[in-house]
Amino acid sequence: MSDKIIITISREFGSEGHEIGKLLATKLGIELCDKDLLYKVAERNGLEVKELVSVDETVTKRFLQPYATVGFDYGSINDKLFKMQSSYIREIADRESCIIVGRLADYVLRDNPDCIKVFVYAPFETRVEIIKNKHGISEEAARKLVKKMDAARKDYYAYYSNGKWDSREGKDVLLNRGTLGVEGCVAALEAIVKNKMKG
Repeated sequence: MSDKIIITISREFGSEGHEIGKLLATKLGIELCDKDLLYKVAERNGLEVKELVSVDETVTKRFLQPYATVGFDYGSINDKLFKMQSSYIREIADRESCIIVGRLADYVLRDNPDCIKVFVYAPFETRVEIIKNKHGISEEAARKLVKKMDAARKDYYAYYSNGKWDSREGKDVLLNRGTLGVEGCVAALEAIVKNKMKG
């Protein structure tokens, strides 16, 4: 059995999957790969990193637009980026223990025996409150944003995996951040990691 541990975190928008991943990475002393992963992929493939500043990984139209001028056919940009990103994710997972937030990493690493695939969710109202407070926006704006981002993530996941992003299928652990809180989710994952490493 490998002594590596790879944790992928898929998450509903506003469920604080990034915060959970960041705290867990600190506690386990391993690398966190989140939005910076896309920048690294772009840089190593000769794309302009500065063009990624306003890109949101989960909104397909915004995800495509910054690359319209870098020499790809507009319709194939997302596919090329997905392939480059998937290759980089596999490379990281082969090399070292890490936590990867989003990026369809659970699907990309679906056959990796060292990988624990996590899905973080929370009640809609809880996520609206989190987003409202985090971004300093109205409740109405937060509701719209949560719905929009969830829909975009669902579409993105379905397009590349033919699966359901919020389905139990292909996931090892489902965590309700609304019930457990960030620290409770991290504590649960720490215990799971320790148990897996024993086994």
